[in-house]
Amino acid sequence: MSETIGFIGAGALGGALARKLLQAGQRLTIYDNDAAACQRMSQAGATIAASARAVADTCEIAFACLPKPAVSRTVADEITGASRLRLLVECSTLGVKTMREISADLAPANIAVLDCPVTGAAGGPRGVDAGTFAFVCAGSDDIFARVQPLLRLMTSRIHHVGTEPGMAQIAKVINNALSITALTISCEAIVMGVKAGLDPRALIDAINDGSGRNSATVDKFPRSILPRDFASPMTIGVKDMQLYMETIQALGLPAPLGTAVMEIWDSAYAENPQRGYNSIVEYFEQPAGVEVSD
Repeated sequence: MSETIGFIGAGALGGALARKLLQAGQRLTIYDNDAAACQRMSQAGATIAASARAVADTCEIAFACLPKPAVSRTVADEITGASRLRLLVECSTLGVKTMREISADLAPANIAVLDCPVTGAAGGPRGVDAGTFAFVCAGSDDIFARVQPLLRLMTSRIHHVGTEPGMAQIAKVINNALSITALTISCEAIVMGVKAGLDPRALIDAINDGSGRNSATVDKFPRSILPRDFASPMTIGVKDMQLYMETIQALGLPAPLGTAVMEIWDSAYAENPQRGYNSIVEYFEQPAGVEVSD
């Protein structure tokens, strides 16, 4: 597309998505409150704006990829009334409540929203770089059709799950809760195996040829847990489970398993807020007196 597209939020995930667009030849105007992130994007070929509002005043379409729902709310407030922006593609994981609030707040300003979180990016930015990720989208058919060519510059894996912003957030928090629950029970079970004398690598290989195979045993254990690489912050998992619990509670549904997983992650985070995401395995290792590693 020949028009310049805006991009608000060029951190780890947002920066990886923006690079995909730049590599495809798309012109971008970017804002991030981190000067180092802006410098990296400038070196990659993007134009740097002075603020989120400046992006919205110069681009008709803008993507946003931000770390917390509160940050997304602040940015939405800032871009309301922008002179040019007519479509915000929100790639952040916000939860349904915040997504619907943002969409409702921007509607009077004639700014449409495509709810468009990222999923399946194993390893975060590395997954985006490798192309192993998908967009889960919710918005009107017209809005989706307008944005789809831009999404296809980044990945062929695009799912339109609903016509109302917020629906994609529901799909995303379900996906995240399933992933986190699989990781949690896998840690508990594999620690049990190691305590019983099994070699962790041999055990994981056997699981991955059986019905217990899941995203943790296929990806997180070989890539992160066995080599003890816990770079991604645990706060991501805590936030994702909180959003899941907020969503299911708002629907008045029981969540015995979600509650149990949330309690484990809250407890592990309280013990050490600096823990990495996949270091949840330590929560089970410590009382067992073993380490799951190569």
